[in-house]
Amino acid sequence: MEDRLDVLPLYERVRRTILADIESGRFSPGSFLPGEPELMAQFQVSRITLRRAISELCAEGRLQRQQGRGTLVLARKVQQTLVSLSGFSETLEGLGRRAGHRILARDDTVVAPDIAARLNAASLIRFDRLLEDDGRPMTLEALWFDAVRFAPVIERVSTGASFFAALRELSGIVPAHAERQIDVGFATATERAVLGISAAEPVYRIEKIVSDMAGQPLALSHLVTPGNLVTYTVKT
Repeated sequence: MEDRLDVLPLYERVRRTILADIESGRFSPGSFLPGEPELMAQFQVSRITLRRAISELCAEGRLQRQQGRGTLVLARKVQQTLVSLSGFSETLEGLGRRAGHRILARDDTVVAPDIAARLNAASLIRFDRLLEDDGRPMTLEALWFDAVRFAPVIERVSTGASFFAALRELSGIVPAHAERQIDVGFATATERAVLGISAAEPVYRIEKIVSDMAGQPLALSHLVTPGNLVTYTVKT
């Protein structure tokens, strides 16, 4: 039986009404909610009640508070299976959303002996990228790969292409295995500025190394993603 709205706590009624407006498209992803005074007048509630309703929706990943800007409406969380080899682009495209890879920095003279050893690479290249979901910041990525072995894909990646898509198209190499190590923490000031999040919002920190069918490492990535944007599923 559906809950009767009139017996629910006031903040929950406000939460459900705002959520219904998001689901209906009245508040579309990428837009901002009206200001607090307008919403308080609309719902005839106190600031405390309104803020609790909005906090609940932020915790659910439907809204995001941005200091100095307001409350942003988010697209539904990306559902990602940890045993999946689907890359960022493939995952978003499967949801009917547009993936973007904005290049923030490129280093052709990387000195990282530990990473070079793990990738069996004589020469490394590193790209720092902002992965975007329909034009909105989603993940900060540091990507390393062998600059000699995968020289054909460098220019494609430097223009914002998916590394693995370029690898398949230009070198015929398909990823077969992925190992991920996941931690949860908080973003640095620099990461917060790029991702547009507050100091209170937790992030996933993921190290991912992808290999081919023979077990040869292809690339290593360090990824930082706000926890309210992604849900990870483990399949066994």
